[in-house]
Amino acid sequence: MKTKFVIISILTFLTIISCGNDSGVKTTETGLKFQDEVVGEGRNAQNGDLVSIQFIGWIVIDSTDLFSDWSADSARTPYLIGNSYVRNQPVKFVLGENAFIKGTDEGIAGMKAGGKRSIIIPSELAYGEQGAGPVPPNTDLKIDIELLDVKDRILVEMWDLGDVKPVTTESGLKYIIVKEGEGKNAESGNVVTVHYSGYLEDGTKFDSSVEKDEPITFVLGNKQVIPGWDEGITYMKKGSKVRLIVPPSLGYGDMAVGKIPAKSTLIFDVELIDIK
Repeated sequence: MKTKFVIISILTFLTIISCGNDSGVKTTETGLKFQDEVVGEGRNAQNGDLVSIQFIGWIVIDSTDLFSDWSADSARTPYLIGNSYVRNQPVKFVLGENAFIKGTDEGIAGMKAGGKRSIIIPSELAYGEQGAGPVPPNTDLKIDIELLDVKDRILVEMWDLGDVKPVTTESGLKYIIVKEGEGKNAESGNVVTVHYSGYLEDGTKFDSSVEKDEPITFVLGNKQVIPGWDEGITYMKKGSKVRLIVPPSLGYGDMAVGKIPAKSTLIFDVELIDIK
């Protein structure tokens, strides 16, 4: 009788442990799964918020140990697709605009600042039959998210410059100096930091570092940006604000990039924050 009682007790204990391991995993109506490691205590992230995250992402090759610590598993290393911790570079984007790894928006929504969450994204919510970059077709993803911060989105509109006519250079680039800066003009080889907002000719905004609260830094004249920028920023001083009107030949040419159609003339409102 005592032996029977011990067996029942062990089975009961194992059942409790099993339920406990699964109890933290939640599945949404779309089939996405997630589990919180740390709930966090800050503001809830909602679509339209500006979020800042650190992340590690993997291709899912099997369904075992989905919510274990894969960063400690060397067998998973070949399937790593991204790790923002390596360079300590948090990623900032507006939640709900599909601006990060496809499928993550749903998994991040509802997290609190300071929280950590593992998200399993089914292939159909990620890159599906097409795949993308290091992600093969029909592949599920695991993304570990640490939500660093949640802020109200900064809304940016194209500068209203009235009927001011731009200067046209020999290359076909057009520019309007909106505000004169101080000191010398930026030169090829300088490390420059800029804030920008980019628009199509019909006024559609396709990108903005201002809305992400994340200026970009690059070496001028080193082909790290489009040719229209490498030329246009040489007309700027520290503190300058300039509108650049970039023809396709100095932009992305016949190539479509994200929200930018092929053969697009691009309009950038640019502020030069620093020159080094």
